[in-house]
Amino acid sequence: MNGDTITLAPGVGAGARILSDAKREHYRLAWLSTVDHKRIGILYMLTALVFFVIGGIEAIFIRIQLAVPNNTFLHPDTYNQIFTMHGTTMIFLVAMPVLFGFVNYILPLQIGARDMAFPRLNAFSFWLVPLGGILLHFSVLSGGGAPAVGWFAYAPLSETPYSSQNNVDYWALALFVLGIGSVGTAINIIATVVSLRAPGMTMRRLPLFTWINFINAFIVVAALPVLNAGLVMLLIDRRLDAHFFLPLAGNGGGSPVLWQHIFWAFGHPEVYILALPAFGMLSEIIPVFSRKPIFGYEFVAASSVAIALLSFGVWAHHMFTVGMGRTADLFFAISSMLIAIPTGVKVLNWTATMIGGRLRLQTPMLFCIAALIQFTCAGLTGISHAMPALDWQTKNSYFLVAHFHFVAVGMIVFVILAGVQYWFPKMSGRMLSERLGKWSFWLMVIGFNMTFVIQHFLGYAGMPRRVYTYPDLPGWTWMNLVSSFGAVFMTAASLVLVYNIVLSLFRGKPAGDNPWNAWTLEWATTSPPPTENFHELPPICSRRPLWDVANPDRPDEVVGAVDEPIRLPDKNKTSILVFIFSEIGFFGVLILAYLYFNARPQPGPGPQELNLFKTAIFSVCLFASSLTIWRAEVSERRSQKGAMAAWLAATVVLGGIFIGGQGMEYYDLFRSGVNVSTNLFATTFFTLTGFHGLHVCMGLIALLIMLGLTLAGDFQRHHSTALTAVGYYWHFVDAVWVAVLTVVYILPHLR
Repeated sequence: MNGDTITLAPGVGAGARILSDAKREHYRLAWLSTVDHKRIGILYMLTALVFFVIGGIEAIFIRIQLAVPNNTFLHPDTYNQIFTMHGTTMIFLVAMPVLFGFVNYILPLQIGARDMAFPRLNAFSFWLVPLGGILLHFSVLSGGGAPAVGWFAYAPLSETPYSSQNNVDYWALALFVLGIGSVGTAINIIATVVSLRAPGMTMRRLPLFTWINFINAFIVVAALPVLNAGLVMLLIDRRLDAHFFLPLAGNGGGSPVLWQHIFWAFGHPEVYILALPAFGMLSEIIPVFSRKPIFGYEFVAASSVAIALLSFGVWAHHMFTVGMGRTADLFFAISSMLIAIPTGVKVLNWTATMIGGRLRLQTPMLFCIAALIQFTCAGLTGISHAMPALDWQTKNSYFLVAHFHFVAVGMIVFVILAGVQYWFPKMSGRMLSERLGKWSFWLMVIGFNMTFVIQHFLGYAGMPRRVYTYPDLPGWTWMNLVSSFGAVFMTAASLVLVYNIVLSLFRGKPAGDNPWNAWTLEWATTSPPPTENFHELPPICSRRPLWDVANPDRPDEVVGAVDEPIRLPDKNKTSILVFIFSEIGFFGVLILAYLYFNARPQPGPGPQELNLFKTAIFSVCLFASSLTIWRAEVSERRSQKGAMAAWLAATVVLGGIFIGGQGMEYYDLFRSGVNVSTNLFATTFFTLTGFHGLHVCMGLIALLIMLGLTLAGDFQRHHSTALTAVGYYWHFVDAVWVAVLTVVYILPHLR
């Protein structure tokens, strides 16, 4: 494996080797301590498989309960708990991890990189997934059972007066942890694509799987911080008796509708966070099994950017039944219909790729074709939810359940299964059984459509969603029974797939390096790839480098100049800028919440309790620290280590003065009886300024590390980009305080 070996005694066999005891022990722990992107990708998938089993069992319990009317198989509270855990598990612990697993494994190979940009961050991001899963399922042992508030946790049901046990706290903490891991992975993806591409791999030559996941990473870093801000506010409500989302609490009530806006501002981009990687897989597999390049590469790439941008302007179509008003309904109806255009462009591109191609109807292609048909049906039913009048009729019915599962299972899960069939040979060096693969495919197609097609008609018949049982009304009983029976076929398909994987790992046909005659760089190395990924790379002049190698007499058209230079930005600078972008979303939600609740004066303590003069003094110190950190960077570039240490120390002192001043302000407010639970002003003030102070403290820790390296004489030239990254972060902290100072301290005095 990777490490020392010892040779057996003569006579055992020439070249025979075994692992030493030390290396054998290391091998046992290697999967737990690995930073290799390929192993981490597999760990993501195995973790998703574990939680898929859990979520699948929960789904079976749901369908057993709904198989017949007036069923008492599950208690109502138990049903609500299983319903909540199923949705949360499948979205956050199955779909996202398995897709991140594919990206981790395949993306560095496709761009000719040896690993992700930050291997340790990659490992850290992965281990947050099982931690989040453990936190979520530990709620079962919290005394009140699992959370029973739905995967969306609508307020005020998720607030303490209505869910008094700790289970909702575990739910919120679990999602917060998973959100941090997801943002870390997204930052790593962006830094890897921007900074580690092989010679010749320009952005215009990127495989579409890599390109689409690169775009998708920006959705992750923009959407997950919005959810995390909402989760922080919910936890502060529950643990500190604050009032963000609890109506009629204390002096002035919070807004349950605000939680819906925050959640769905994350929730609908989340649909595309799951869908775009599936689009990338379709864009790789369909051309290979059609034996022709994808039709309209540029349109597929550009439509991905359009989807990413439009996905943040459609969230409130989930809220048409809230009663937002005609103007808001009209805006979100138009934006929701607009996003169907770039999605439809992709469907046309994939269809045109197959037309005229030499189709090979092997298992990966069968799953892709089924996914394409089912996704088209999902799109047609989805348009109805973009129209407020139609949405009012079907929003809270099983029609919506069917639509959502046609996207989440009918497209995304089917494409994931296609990806498993397609890339398993690369990961294992073995081929999956084609016969078992087709059994799994047909069982899944039959089971999925039996389960969810009929739910459209259940919705039209008036059956509401989120109910634990139903009366024996005409048509409802037999349709629910058919739907539940379809789950049996889907379970059988899953078992056949697992059996196929296990059997093929031990007895599968050797795959070779490129069993599908594919064209992207992951097929240019061995199966499975070595630790360093590649021994050598082919020339990269087009979007199908392996086609060019195999067909030198008719290569693809060169994209860009043959020797087009590639400028690769520093990964440290790239990553910190992306991190700052994500933090803008987090603070943006907190600032908007402050403005939302304090646009009109609140009863009780308000901005008049704050001392603007004292705040201005320690604010000047923080603003001055931006100058001192800049001077430290200048001194480093001039190799003036003494001056650099002095400027770093000055920055630390100025930042410390700011934190001290903020602490004194808090002390004065506490002494006067103002705390986070006093009223909405206090709730929003302490949350906003408190999290800014936490970020200042994080910056001070980074500065102290830089200062310690400098004073110890260990600051090397390659550390300069890390210092620049710390500087960027510190300037961002100062910029946030400019916004906070303006909104919280200055604007109230201008009224």
